[in-house]
Amino acid sequence: MATISVLKEKQPDLTGKTRSTTVAQPVTEKERIVSIDVLRGFALLGILPMNIQYFSMISAAYGNPTAYGDLHGANYWVWLLCHVLADQKFMTIFSMLFGAGIILMTSRVEAAGKPSTALHYRRMGWLILFGLAHAYLLWSGDILVAYGMCGLVVYPCRQLRPRTLLILGLLTIAVASASMASYGAWSRHWSAAEVQIAREQLWMPTASQAADEIRAYQGLWMAQMKFRVPDSVQMETIFFMAFTFWRVTGLMLAGMAFFKLGVFGARQRASLYWTMIAIALCYGIPLTLYGTHRDFAAAWDFRYSYFYGTQFNY
Repeated sequence: MATISVLKEKQPDLTGKTRSTTVAQPVTEKERIVSIDVLRGFALLGILPMNIQYFSMISAAYGNPTAYGDLHGANYWVWLLCHVLADQKFMTIFSMLFGAGIILMTSRVEAAGKPSTALHYRRMGWLILFGLAHAYLLWSGDILVAYGMCGLVVYPCRQLRPRTLLILGLLTIAVASASMASYGAWSRHWSAAEVQIAREQLWMPTASQAADEIRAYQGLWMAQMKFRVPDSVQMETIFFMAFTFWRVTGLMLAGMAFFKLGVFGARQRASLYWTMIAIALCYGIPLTLYGTHRDFAAAWDFRYSYFYGTQFNY
């Protein structure tokens, strides 16, 4: 989320008198927070391997590496490195920085003595519109709609204390995990036919279904709509309410807290950042690898890996 500064201008009103107005504009180079810019650039580059994977293969292969292609040799190692080091990690950074950006933007506007509400909701509205165009016309993997929708929700929380924001954020993030586990438990009551339909739609399409998707995306733009529109609808309705909303909203709240605590501004002690790195290396990565081991042990079974196996990386 781009940050802005405010510029006061004098403009004539209907009576001919001049009045002071506040105009939003990009921040100057001196106003930028270099550490946030670097982190945002790092995340932008880091998310490319996952987006490239989504672009280059059928949609089911994003979550299930056995759904398409050969998962051996170099293919396996490329997938594993992306899964452990990139999958969900850089979207996490973007979501937290989005929350930080809300604090940064609104605080600068309000410091100039102007309300930020109308500006914020107008920005979120445009973001949602751009996201909808992106999702339905270009790519069903769009995340802008989710950012815009969650940005509408977290705005009233911007003035809460960091501790409260962190607690709310963690609780909200946990809802997504509980939601997936609940769906997994519910799936035990599905009939064999219902399991098969869900499996083919979400996890392991048949050879003919995979061929149809490949043929459509290698063909004309209109032919792609058969797959893009239903995928986008599913992403922005069922999956959004069950998972994405809770995850992104929670991370935005955490990002607000981290910004207020000076974490993103590189104002904390170096020992804190080394501790965060140590937690990632000694806990986060081994947990993700263990989850991957469990997925392979379960032969990437739909009801296990989709609802429970993803929890380790999450």
